[in-house]
Amino acid sequence: MKKLVFLTMLLCGTLLYIFALQQGGASISSIDSLRNVFNTVKNDSVKARAALLLANNLMFERKDTVAATGYLGVAKKLCTTKPYLKALYTYYSASHIFMTAGETDECLQLYKQAAVMLEKFKTKEAYEFWVKAWWNYAMIIDHKDDRKGMVRIQVDKIIPAAIKQKDYNQAAKSYQSIGFAFKEIGDTEKGIYYFKKGLELYEKYPLSKDRHAISLLNLAREYVESRELNLAKSYLLKSEQILDTLKESVAHLNYGETASMYYCAKNDFTKALEVAEKALKIAERLNMPYEIGMMHYQKFNIYFSLERYELALKELKIVMRDMPYDMTSNMQQFAKDLSDTYAKLKDYPNAYKWLGKHVAIKDSLAQAAYKSEIAGLETKFRTAEKNEKIMRLEFEQKQTVLQQKNQRLYNYILGIFSLILLFLLGLSVYLYRQNKRKTQRDMELLAQQQELRVTKALLEGEELERHRVARDLHDGLGGHLTAMRLQISSEGNLPVLDGIKSQLDQMISDVRLIAHNMMPENLSRSGLLVALEDLCTSMQHGAVAIELQCNGLFNNIAENMQVNIYRIIQELINNAIRHGNADQIIVQCLQNEQGFLIGVDDNGKGFDVEAVGEAKGGMGLKNVQMRVEYLNGKMNILSQPGAGTSVNIEIYV
Repeated sequence: MKKLVFLTMLLCGTLLYIFALQQGGASISSIDSLRNVFNTVKNDSVKARAALLLANNLMFERKDTVAATGYLGVAKKLCTTKPYLKALYTYYSASHIFMTAGETDECLQLYKQAAVMLEKFKTKEAYEFWVKAWWNYAMIIDHKDDRKGMVRIQVDKIIPAAIKQKDYNQAAKSYQSIGFAFKEIGDTEKGIYYFKKGLELYEKYPLSKDRHAISLLNLAREYVESRELNLAKSYLLKSEQILDTLKESVAHLNYGETASMYYCAKNDFTKALEVAEKALKIAERLNMPYEIGMMHYQKFNIYFSLERYELALKELKIVMRDMPYDMTSNMQQFAKDLSDTYAKLKDYPNAYKWLGKHVAIKDSLAQAAYKSEIAGLETKFRTAEKNEKIMRLEFEQKQTVLQQKNQRLYNYILGIFSLILLFLLGLSVYLYRQNKRKTQRDMELLAQQQELRVTKALLEGEELERHRVARDLHDGLGGHLTAMRLQISSEGNLPVLDGIKSQLDQMISDVRLIAHNMMPENLSRSGLLVALEDLCTSMQHGAVAIELQCNGLFNNIAENMQVNIYRIIQELINNAIRHGNADQIIVQCLQNEQGFLIGVDDNGKGFDVEAVGEAKGGMGLKNVQMRVEYLNGKMNILSQPGAGTSVNIEIYV
């Protein structure tokens, strides 16, 4: 239990240190230089980047929330029409919320949104921001006790991308975070495995020496806690060789705490105290409050083990006085430590007082466990305070004490029985609720499956009907019109027939175009890419310009899915032209191992997304949403009146 306090402080300090490093990004100069760029440059893209960096630096370096918020607002306006800058704005907005409001749900979702937006860009800078976004997202969900989600992001996203980019520092850091996750849930074997995976990268490549030393110390700590002291010593010695070449840093403090634990495990308290003192001086020189408290607490444990209780009490009071944050779990442990220390010093009033505070923090089960100990300290306190009176009434007091013991025994048995009943009742309620939730989830799943089957039937029926109508138009009406055209042509070139011929030619062309739009033959004949190119070409007219950007399209997509993707893009282009009055449309398609991404951006008049959503949207958007849900995908619409529309769709193929 005593390791909990200073380990919690160390992890909190490390979290804030790492998070601050993650925000650095693309800083090009000092705050004054950035202001000069912002005030003088004319290019909107450069001005937007300067505003983002100013907002970031003012927040992290000067804690100037008002100024940072102002620059962030300016950046938002400048980034509206530029997808990459919009992604950077989303990332910096998440960091801003983290510093002002903490790990909120909005902060979490913005980091995820930034990562998704950045994924389509293949530059080195885009990769770096993408990693930062996913890393910060993973750390936040880890703090919300979703360690499984954190590990999944590290394993599925960050580590593969880091290895591909040869960013071995990031890969090693991710392995270390996975190791900590398994350590927290008590799976020492897997924790050690991932610590060693990270260490392999540090030993194979010329990476950060600080983090190399910390990875060795993580393994040393694991072996100290599992009492494999020979292995712990070997990793400590390796870390010493690296630390001797470095300036004082967090790695030296990690060494001080781990080495002190090692010497305590070997009962060499003199050496443990010497190492802790040395680390404390480094922490004070570096002005690191978390680590200072950590080393004072380590000294408390050493003095307590040496039965030097006055010195132990002094160290514990320093920890409580200078602790940066009032964490309930720490205060609970501190109160227990104070009670134990005062009891050893025979200061029963203070021992009783602090044990009472400790019990007040704990839940009802913990209170019952310490009930007899409180009663014992209370008796000693009263005995010490009224010693003379007890001596005069010794016989009477013995009878009273015996009755009290019997009463306590009765209360103890009654309390245990009550707790068992409460436990059984709570277990029954828990099982009932779990069963109820499972039944509800099963019903919801059945409803979703039924809805999916209906949607599938509707879409398949719609496509079959399109095929039939297109075939009838082409083979039936189109054939009759062509026959009429040939018959009229055989009658000669009379002036009156020329107009009829021209009208028949236009009707034949219109019928063919309608049939092609209802079921493009080149989709099944030449594939999705060619079909999309023909679609964009055919829909360009007058001042409307449509640009198609495709990357990585494979031929392994099922024909049914290709048809739905084609229909989605066709409907979005129609909406942009008919409802948005757009004259510039960019269609982006990207296929990778994770799925198929669609982006359609236009410079049209835009619309209020929330108002359209409350009104259930138009038929076009309904059709798009239905097809996206049928493909088990996600759709995100970004638009506002007068600022164009951006639709992003992610489909798992």
